[in-house]
Formats: sequence, C-alpha cells, structure tokens
Amino acid sequence: MVYTAGGRPLVDANTVVQRGGQTRMNAQPDPAASPGADARLFDDGVPMQHDDARVVTDDIPIAVWRLTARDGSAPTADPGAVLAPRLARRLVLVYTRHGDVVIDFDGDPHLQTATTDASRSYVLITDTSKIAELDGITAPISLIVLRWPPRNTVAAAADFRDLFAACRLIMTAETSAIAIVSSSAPGQPGTTYAEHIAELLPAARAADLTHVLQIVAVTGQHDGDEFLYYATPTEAEAARQRQPADGYHVDLLVFASESDRRD
Repeated sequence: MVYTAGGRPLVDANTVVQRGGQTRMNAQPDPAASPGADARLFDDGVPMQHDDARVVTDDIPIAVWRLTARDGSAPTADPGAVLAPRLARRLVLVYTRHGDVVIDFDGDPHLQTATTDASRSYVLITDTSKIAELDGITAPISLIVLRWPPRNTVAAAADFRDLFAACRLIMTAETSAIAIVSSSAPGQPGTTYAEHIAELLPAARAADLTHVLQIVAVTGQHDGDEFLYYATPTEAEAARQRQPADGYHVDLLVFASESDRRD
C-alpha cells in the first residue's frame, strides 16, 4: 500500500503537477554549508543546490559529505540500518522545497522526521504494485529515496530492477531518485560497492534513468560538517576507508530523468 505520514491511504484522482524552474543538485560548492547551520537547515530562504550548471566530463561528478553525529540525536543500535538524522535532513534540504513530496521505499524513520519537520509531505511505499495510487498527489514529487540492500520494509522482497522501474513511473524532469547503497569493504564479508553498482547502474539505465551524481556520505563523531565537491575517485575511496572508528558511510547514487512520464 501507499501511505501518507499520517497513515492515510491516498484516494484522490488528481495528477502530479510539474514544478517549473527547479533542477537537481549537482556538484557545485554548497553556499549554505557551515558547522553551525542547524538553525537554518529548514529555512527556505537559504540558498539550495538547485542550479542548471552541470559538470561536463566523461565521468559522473563526485561529492564527499562528512557529517557530524554530534547533533544531539539518540544513537541507534545498528546505525547503518537507518539514515543518520543529519544526512536525512540534508537530503530534504538539498533536494526539496516547502510543500514538496518525498517518496520513501524503505520506511526510514529519520527521513520521515526530517521531511515532516521541514513541512514537506512524506509518503511511504511498501508495495511497488501500488504506484498508481500516487495519482492522488497534487504537490510535486521532488525526491524519491530507496535503500540497497533494502532494510526496513517489504521492499526487501523486490528486485532492484522493479524499484528503479517504479521510480521512473512517478518521476518528472524535476524529480531526483537517490539509491542509498550500503556495502562491505573489499576483503570483508558481504557485497562490495563495486559489486553493487555493477548491477544497479545497468538496471537504472534499463529504466531510462540517468546517473548524474555520486555522493559518499560519512557520518561520525568529528567536529562540524565538511563538503568536498569535484572529488576524485581516489578522494572518494579515501573517505570510505578513513571514516572514524565510531562512524560509517553510505554511497548515494543520484538519478534523474530528462522526460516526464506523468503527463
């Protein structure tokens, strides 16, 4: 089923309207980033990463986000099982505007809190076959988030090809779909990042999605936030390997669609 944050199923029959003028985040420097920016995090007057400029290269732009966990949030027993609160808030800030809709395929509690606190609408999808129910949403769907491997909902039973296809059905040219990938270090038990993307990227292309940005997000007990844009693959790998002993990282694959399916 498809649920709003209040647990109500969507029943209206209106179609999504396209927001004019908004574009997706790219690898431009972040004018709003500062260690003490918490009070401004959800202020719609703060400059955001919506800009037409793109890095024109043969490679996908890479950004490294080093986010502090010293924000007063309660620790979780398994920090990799959910998004860090600060990362969830930042995704909402960067990729949405006031009144927009965030779609979550994995039921992340911190993403839900960040979305509702920022006066956006949170919609949980637990069954990709129920995508048609989203026709009841009239506000712009600006952000779609999925985890791989899935963690918290029956989406774990879905194939990643099904998830990307579901994303494509509800995307406009103004929507960003972000796959948050948890992986094991080379030589350690589990699936490595390279092994994950060897399957994920072809599946995204098959769904007519374009990979536009890679973000390495490292969360730990360091002081303040740091944002490195135009990072090299070597710098991205170093960020993964040098995460704090009490920290962890996830890779974020940002996808876009250059055409609308929901007309």
